[in-house]
Amino acid sequence: MALSSWSPELGFGEKVLTAAAVSTGPSLELCTFPSTLGSSVAAAALEQLFVVEQSLQGDYFKCNEEARTFLKDIAVAVKKLEEMRKDTIDLLEIESMELSRLYFLLETLPYNIRTELEECVRDARRLNLFEINQLQMKITRMNNEIELLKKTILDLNAINESLGEEQEELVKQHEKIVLSLNHTMEEKASTTIYINETYTKINMEREEIRLQKKCVQDIEKQIEKEREEYLKRKQKLNEEINEYKNLCKLKRQDTRQKKKELDKLSREVTKIKETVTTSTVVLSDHNLEIARLQASIRRWEKQIEDIKNSCNILKDKRHFFKSSREKLDDTSNFEKEELLRKIKEMAEKLHKTNLENKELQDKLNTLTRQYRIFVQEEDKIFLQKRKIHDENQKQMTFIAQKENFLSQRKVDIKNMEEGLVALNELYRATMEVYRKQIRILNDNLERENQRCVITQWKLICLQRKHGRWKAKMKTELQEYIDKIKATELRRTELLQETKSREKEINEYLVEIEKIATELKQEEEKFVIREKKLIEELTKYEEKFVKETESTKGKEDELFECLPQLQMAEEEYKSKSKRVDELNDILTAQKQDQNLLNSLIFQKTKEFSRYFNSVNLVCDGEETLKEIKNLTDKLSERDEKIEHISNWLQGNLAELRLLTEHGLAVGHPRK
Repeated sequence: MALSSWSPELGFGEKVLTAAAVSTGPSLELCTFPSTLGSSVAAAALEQLFVVEQSLQGDYFKCNEEARTFLKDIAVAVKKLEEMRKDTIDLLEIESMELSRLYFLLETLPYNIRTELEECVRDARRLNLFEINQLQMKITRMNNEIELLKKTILDLNAINESLGEEQEELVKQHEKIVLSLNHTMEEKASTTIYINETYTKINMEREEIRLQKKCVQDIEKQIEKEREEYLKRKQKLNEEINEYKNLCKLKRQDTRQKKKELDKLSREVTKIKETVTTSTVVLSDHNLEIARLQASIRRWEKQIEDIKNSCNILKDKRHFFKSSREKLDDTSNFEKEELLRKIKEMAEKLHKTNLENKELQDKLNTLTRQYRIFVQEEDKIFLQKRKIHDENQKQMTFIAQKENFLSQRKVDIKNMEEGLVALNELYRATMEVYRKQIRILNDNLERENQRCVITQWKLICLQRKHGRWKAKMKTELQEYIDKIKATELRRTELLQETKSREKEINEYLVEIEKIATELKQEEEKFVIREKKLIEELTKYEEKFVKETESTKGKEDELFECLPQLQMAEEEYKSKSKRVDELNDILTAQKQDQNLLNSLIFQKTKEFSRYFNSVNLVCDGEETLKEIKNLTDKLSERDEKIEHISNWLQGNLAELRLLTEHGLAVGHPRK
């Protein structure tokens, strides 16, 4: 329903018929509106107004400014009327849709409500008539204002005739002033260009000085960083050298201790060799022990060789670190000298740049003084020119007003008369068009009623679909709510389980600590027992050595020593009983130890499981380390017990052999 684009050759082009229909289904088109609806008269009036606007904008058409603004206001008013016409058409369409909906509701509603609605519609029509009367009053006021504006136009034309002759003189004066201003502006532009060039040169030199200062600062920072790195490297190397020295000392102490142990072992070997030489005639089974001792001696010799090799390697490393330290000192001294040389060069450059900067500052001060003097002179000239220009502008405006009023008076009057005639025709045409549109809209009411029925049927279908969808969504939401409740219950159960598991873990930790303390106490007791057994065994060994030495010299005196042998047998029996008791004690302790190991293994498994579930990282690692240490200590204790049991069995076998040998010697002599 909008106007088509205007062109000066053709005017307004006629628009194609546009269907203003609301589609209620795939094959329903119920109403259409005509193409123009009274826009032909408005188009003609607008065409004339556009011609007037173009003539006003051109150079050949000169008119008073008040007349020009008046014509522009008229064009704006015509455009507003056209927009109001479009808005009324849209409002009528909306009202027709609402009326069709209301008629349908009236048919469906009971009689009492229908009568009330009819009364409401009547009241609304009365209000519309009242508003139409108000609009007519406004139109009459606008006509009165137009007549007043015509009178003002006549008065302005009379003033324009009186102001026509002074324009030419003012134009000549204006040309002279413009030429003088152009000459002065050229001089000013040349001076500003020279000043800008000097200013740019000074800025470039300042930037170069700043860059050089930044470079010097960066170099100083790099030197400080390199010094810090050099000191850090030196400290690290000193720390490493001290660590290696400490390691060498520790290794030396270890080697000394191992040498002492080797000396002890060599002494023991010599003793064992002496005992072996004494007991070779009587005991042939000692050869196995000698072989074992020789194998142990070989092992110790191998260990000594390994220690010697490690000492040699440490000496080589120490020599390497000393050489590397010397190299690093040389490189650091060389880098230090280079950095000092660079610093000296940069200091010389800085001195040169400072001298150049002082020279440039002196030049800049002289230029600034010259620039200030020039600016003061320029300001004085500019004030004089400004006064002349203001007077010229006042005269030019006065002349232009006179020319516009004098030269274009007749043309303006003709155009205004044509515009007024066009506006009257446009007003009559718009009234006729509004009447035609009202008739067309009344015809479209019935079609819109049909369309509303179809839309209401569609609304009912959509409401049913919406109800089904709503029921589905409610069921789905209920399911989701049930799932959320189940997950919350599961979450609470898991939290309770985690709390109970944490309590169990804490209890297990307490039990493990108790077991560890008990194991430590048992270890201490076992160590005490072990020391006592070793002392007793040493005593028995001494006695056995003495007895073996005495047997060599007393083989001839066995007949006299039979009672002593009987006493020895009794002592042997008592000692064998003591050994059996000790073996029973050892077996019982081994069984206790195995039970403790199994319990510790089970506790470690359970603790690792709970540790994974609760993420007790720090406490778990500490307890596992303690348990591992306990197991290592228990394994060492088992090895010691096995070694002692083997040694006791060997000693018992030797005693039995000696007793059997003594008895065999005694019986034939009897």
